[in-house]
This record gives sequence, structure tokens and C-alpha cells, in this order.
Amino acid sequence: MSKPIIFKGKIQFVGVKATEKKSLMKYADPTFKEGFEENMADTMMASFENLKLTAEEKKHLSRSHRKMLNYYRHLNPFSLNVDAKKLILEINRSKQTHVVIEANHYGAYICLAALYSGKLSQDKKIEFILEKAPLALFPKAFIKSEPKVSLHKVVFHLSEDCWLSPFSSLYNNQRIKYSMKSIKRAA
Repeated sequence: MSKPIIFKGKIQFVGVKATEKKSLMKYADPTFKEGFEENMADTMMASFENLKLTAEEKKHLSRSHRKMLNYYRHLNPFSLNVDAKKLILEINRSKQTHVVIEANHYGAYICLAALYSGKLSQDKKIEFILEKAPLALFPKAFIKSEPKVSLHKVVFHLSEDCWLSPFSSLYNNQRIKYSMKSIKRAA
């Protein structure tokens, strides 16, 4: 029996005061580009040559990894944009001056789209803590404006048990500015 693919992810506002109503943000299931179907041909190793994985990384790239990467490669940009706008609105409406947001999987992409949109409040200090998303596949079209480094920052958590752990090529992106933090999960 194959392991289920976790893709949807989450976005959670950390340390939100009890007076504010939301701490977990909900968004629609990610949608994919028109015509995308899960098929065997899309998960063949040949269709991942453009990722420039090392020989060692290729050894670890299982079919379930390739399936997960396919989801990221075929995300519908319009859906991602709608979800990012929803997050921007939520952040900008927040009464807090320092916002910390944890996100994973697709939720991490929503945060990156919001951060690089140039539409986040310049009056707030915003920290995104992201994990379990391949930064190398983040769509270049969403990098519209450099974030204010003194106010907005990204920390990428990488745990030993994360599906991305053996693939350093997938969590590197020259255009996204972030700091990396390796974390150990308690047994």
C-alpha cells in the first residue's frame, strides 16, 4: 500500500493574542494547471532532468518524491495568487506589529507569494517559518518585489525526517532570501 501524499499544508499565525479571532488560516485545496493529470509518464526520471539533481540525490528520488514534485510543478498560478492575496489581507489587517507565521507544503508557497508580492505592510515586522516545500520549484513569476530585509524574513526549517532532507538541490533558490535552520525531531 502506498503512503498518502501530503500536499495541502497549513498556515498558522503563531503567538496571536486571544483577542484576535484566527490563528490557523484555511484556504482552498490547491488546484493544478488545466490539463494536468497524474500519469506514470510524468513521474519517470527523465522528466526531472531539468532539476539538475546530483547522482546521490537521484538515487534517493523515489516515485512518491517525483509525484510530490509534480504537484508543485503543476500548481495553478491563479489559485496560488488568490490564496496569497487572502494571506496578505489577513497580515495587513492584523493589529499586531510583529507577526510570526509557520507554514508547510503548499502553505509555504502561499507565504512566499505574499512576501515577494511587494504588498505586505511596511509597518509590520513579519517572520515566515517555512518547511517541507521545494523552494527550487517556486514559480519565478511570483518574485515581483524584493522584501524589506530589515522587516520581513524567511527561516526555512529542515528536519532529518523531512521528505526534502536528501535533496539540497530542491531547497536552494538563488532568488529567495532565507536562513536555514536544521532541526532534530524528538523520537
